[in-house]
Amino acid sequence: MKPKSLSHICRIIKPACSVLALLLAPTLSFTAQAERNDFKPIVVYQSELIEGSYLSMVDKGITQFEQKSSMAVKRQQVGDGDYIEQLSQAATQGYSPIVVVEANSLEAFSQVAKANPSVHFISLDVSYHVPNVLGLTFNHAEGSYVIGYLAGLKTKSNQVGFIGGMDIPTINNFKCGFELGVKDANAKANLTTKYINNGLSSWNDVAGAQAIAQTMLDHDIDVIFPVAGFASVGVMQAVKQDGDAFSFGVDQDYSQQFPDTNIASLEKRVDIAVFASLMQLRNGIWNGNRKHFGIKQGVINVALNPNSHVLNADEHQLATQLLRDFKGNNNAIAQRIAQGCPSRL
Repeated sequence: MKPKSLSHICRIIKPACSVLALLLAPTLSFTAQAERNDFKPIVVYQSELIEGSYLSMVDKGITQFEQKSSMAVKRQQVGDGDYIEQLSQAATQGYSPIVVVEANSLEAFSQVAKANPSVHFISLDVSYHVPNVLGLTFNHAEGSYVIGYLAGLKTKSNQVGFIGGMDIPTINNFKCGFELGVKDANAKANLTTKYINNGLSSWNDVAGAQAIAQTMLDHDIDVIFPVAGFASVGVMQAVKQDGDAFSFGVDQDYSQQFPDTNIASLEKRVDIAVFASLMQLRNGIWNGNRKHFGIKQGVINVALNPNSHVLNADEHQLATQLLRDFKGNNNAIAQRIAQGCPSRL
């Protein structure tokens, strides 16, 4: 089968077009043409695929690639202690590219990549100065700024909370933007931060997240932003049960599930980035080892709750304008975020 052109792919999947254009941009460190029979993709998961989770969005991108390319991607799910070993085995078994979902919490991953220089790796949420690793990183801080600004406006107690899955750079990139937004909207607001920190189980620890949220609610924190994968649902459930507080969603839009308490959701369309990177490598193109996605590329977005009793017209308009400004050039807030919130993950 002849590799699809960029224009052909854009006609099929319009949301991925700008992302593909970024991936294929000629700001190259080097270019390598891969032979068709060298393309043998695999994705290694370390957690269960749960509907609505971050991993389910990754898998959506994998499925989309399979449908559009007519090529299968092997899926491998392993336990916590076996992940690095499985990556090494996949490399020696001829798989390439290898999609590494948990790269941001694996210090040993870069050593595996260096030991297998002929194998291509796609790492999510972190990049390395390793020539055969394509790091897909995301500007979480810009979207989180909008979330934080809304939190600063909506809090009545001047107490807001942030609950992260793990205390790692990726999650703290969310927190950094969130805190800047809160302070810009409400200088009197105080931020309390907690992490689940239950290893890789943190991302599915709904009960743990709910318990942390309940403690925050008991201490008059009335707006909470969880960034804990599927475990974030536990926070939203606690806020819903409280009845006098607000929360935010993450990874996808939760306004339909929590219409009365979810102010907005930070959507991270990792599926688009994964699909586009696989399509790039499928077409034999390797042009640099880091791609950074944000609001401009349509990969990061803030989905606002349409219910007027949660967000009034002025608040909705303000958030919409902030998002529009981030899509433009020379945005002062974006420059502050770039200086204050490290994105070189």
